Amino acid sequence: ILLDRLQHMYGISGTALSWFSSYLTNRTQSVIVNDHISQVSSLSYGVPQGSVLGPILFILYTKPLSDLIQCHSIESQSFADDTQLQVSVPPSNIQSAISSLETCLSDIQTWMLENKLKLNNDKTEALLLRSSSKSFSVGKPTTISVCGCEISFSSSARNLGFYIRDDMSVELHIKNVCRSAYSELRRISTVRHLLSADYKNTCVRLCPL
Repeated sequence: ILLDRLQHMYGISGTALSWFSSYLTNRTQSVIVNDHISQVSSLSYGVPQGSVLGPILFILYTKPLSDLIQCHSIESQSFADDTQLQVSVPPSNIQSAISSLETCLSDIQTWMLENKLKLNNDKTEALLLRSSSKSFSVGKPTTISVCGCEISFSSSARNLGFYIRDDMSVELHIKNVCRSAYSELRRISTVRHLLSADYKNTCVRLCPL
């Protein structure tokens, strides 16, 4: 499937396509435990794990998924194998928006099954962002159906290291940054007696959050 997309969707042909074919096909794997090695098994799917090309090829492979989502008039963002769906509506249209998302998610699951992928319900989160000054005319929804599985709306979520609450407050993110900074400062403090003032200042300024 990937080789077909590389050729017909992205125009890769000739030597370049042959190189990708050589890279992706006729691969095998085995497992070594102590001095014992398992039988060699063929790998018909996927790309070499930990490879530089792996994430890029996955993005190229799942490009049709973004086109499918756009057909539902829903915005999306993808980060490797993490895809986010986003829809913005006034509170009076929230139920209609949830129905549209559920239909879109059903089509996504169908597409994934056809393309040898799996929609992981266990890692699916739903966040209903709202202003604290807005109210729901028909009651606040509590769940969204994801391919037959009811997912409860979370009070907060993490997005690429940034924490946000459903009321769009950044208080949770600030608390986590402070907690991380305090942890790093404690680590520096254990060796502060071994460092000069300049080194201590450098460590404090560069401590990862």
